[in-house]
Formats: sequence, structure tokens, C-alpha cells
Amino acid sequence: MQTRDRIRREYNSYNDLSRQFCMYDDQSMDSLDDRIEMNPNGCETDCYTLCPCPQPSLLLLRQHNFKLKVYYSNVGNCVQCNKRIRFAVASLRCRDCPLRCHTECYDQLTVNCIPQPLISSKRGHLSDFAPDAAPMVPALIVHCVTEIEARGLEQEGLYRVSSTREKVKRLRHKLLRGKTTPHLGNKDTHTLCCCIKDFLRTLQRPLIPVIHRHDFVLATQQNDPLAAEEQLYLAVVDLHRAHRDTLAFLMLHWQRIAQSPAVKMSINNIAVIFAPTLFDDVDLNLSNVVIWQQVLRVLLLQPPGFWAQFLEVDSLMPACSLDDDEWKRESNHSPSVHWQSVKTYFRSMVNLAG
Repeated sequence: MQTRDRIRREYNSYNDLSRQFCMYDDQSMDSLDDRIEMNPNGCETDCYTLCPCPQPSLLLLRQHNFKLKVYYSNVGNCVQCNKRIRFAVASLRCRDCPLRCHTECYDQLTVNCIPQPLISSKRGHLSDFAPDAAPMVPALIVHCVTEIEARGLEQEGLYRVSSTREKVKRLRHKLLRGKTTPHLGNKDTHTLCCCIKDFLRTLQRPLIPVIHRHDFVLATQQNDPLAAEEQLYLAVVDLHRAHRDTLAFLMLHWQRIAQSPAVKMSINNIAVIFAPTLFDDVDLNLSNVVIWQQVLRVLLLQPPGFWAQFLEVDSLMPACSLDDDEWKRESNHSPSVHWQSVKTYFRSMVNLAG
């Protein structure tokens, strides 16, 4: 209630609010129902109109805070090229996220920096997997969405074609429990989609919790477009920060999916697939599913600017710029440098043993 009053005080009248977050213009909810028709192919008819979405590269561009580090143990593969990080060779390690890569892969890096959550015990809530810095979107969702949009926007059946349960379980374990950020370039896009769906289904509380469900349903039942607009905006703001940011990030992603003719996934199809997942299936019945699908359709029809406002990136520590001399010295891959590092390592081990 305090959040609602604070938002209303920020504007002199609701007309100011409606101009900034215009959703329906002069259309009523009945006209929206007429625009949303079942279109299984998603490309033969224009049953809905979406505003152009921002490109994926414009979202969550948080710079990595790298440091040079030499490893004397097996630390896995580079997240960009998927080649092994060699023994006693300088590589890059991000201070904020568990990303490791070769120094020569620095310029081609496309993986976002998602800070690790501070909570060690995973209780299954969305906030347990989300970073403390905004936008609070779990790394699993960000990395999977980035890879899906990089390779799968021309592939038919995203979020509709299933993958094997073992592949999904293995990928989810790597993204949630792994010590490093895994390379996803060799993963099937349908496995990535199923990983997102499985993660949302297994949360202790759904993405739209039960206590907030009535606010979203009430927004779709308003006959006045301005009242519906106000109710929906306040319902989104009242969500927990992690739920709100994740919902906004997924809405922009699903809008880009719906805009791709090759995928053949209309807004109506996305609403049918994700309505039980986002609203939970505790009281799952036909009447509730129809209402949840209508709410999800309305959310997907919002302009991209409505959702992008919730994804402002909080700045962390300033990214360290590597000194040119230090970079050249540490990234020199000559065998003599390797052997000197190995000899220094073993000398220290002998001194400790003595």
C-alpha cells in the first residue's frame, strides 16, 4: 500500500502516468480480445501488433571486472571458445561472476556478467538465485535467453518442442551449481528452452505469486482502459524486485519470439504454454487457466518500453582496465614463460615440504 501511495504522489494526475506508460491508447479490453485470435502458425495472419523490441545486446550489458590469473590446476574450459584453459598460462577471471576465458577470447566475449548471489543455501525461491544488483534476473535465465536469441530465432518450435529430461537436468545443474559459467554454444536450443521452463516450474513460489494474482486478474477485468492501465502498472510494481525484473526480462524475450515468423509461436501460443507455469498450478482448473491466459496475453501486448524500464543496470565496482604492459607480459604464450612458471610453482612446493 505504501508503494501505491508513493507512485501516485510522483504524478500530479493519472493522465501524467498514462502518458508515460500508455498501453491501450483508446482501445477497450473487448477490442483487445478481438485482436487476439488463435493463430497456431503464428505468421499467416496479423492477429496482433507488437512494437519493435530492443535487440538482445542492449539488455543487461554489465561489463566484466576481469583480473589476470594463472592456474596450476584443472579449471575447465573457456566460456567463449570451449577450449581448455592450459596449465600455468595466464587467463582472465571475472571478480563478480564465475566466468573464465582465454586472454585472446576477450574481444569476442558475448556472455553477460551476472553477479553471483550472496546466499549460499538454496531454498528454492527466485531471490535465492538472483544477484543482489539490479536487474535481479537469475544467471540461468539470462544465459539461456542470450543463447536462444543468438541461434534459435530462425528455428521452428521454440518452447513447444521438448528435450530429454536427462539433458535438461544436467544443464540446469551446471548453471546453478557449477563453479564456472558453462559454454552453451554446443547446447540444443530446445534443451535451453526446456531448462527455462523447468526452472520456473520448480520454484517454491511462482513468478507471479498467489498473493499478487488478484491484482493482475483485476487489471484485465477493467472496462476503463485507464483504470486497467493503472491497475496493471501497480500490480507489476508491487512484485518483489527479483520477480519483477525476471518477468520483465522474459516478456521482452517472448515478444521477440512472437515477432519471428520462422519460430511460428504467436502470443496466444506463448500464453497457453506459460500461463500455468507463471501462475502456479495449485488450483488448476479450466476457468482459472482461461483467466491466466488472458492476463498473460495482456502482459505480452505491452510496449517494450514498459518492460525495459525495470531492467536498468546497477553499476558495481568499476571494471578494471588491464595495463598494456601487464597484458603483454602475462599473455605471452612462449614456452620459456610457461616453464619458468612451472619451475616457480614446484620450487615453492619443495620449500613448503622442507
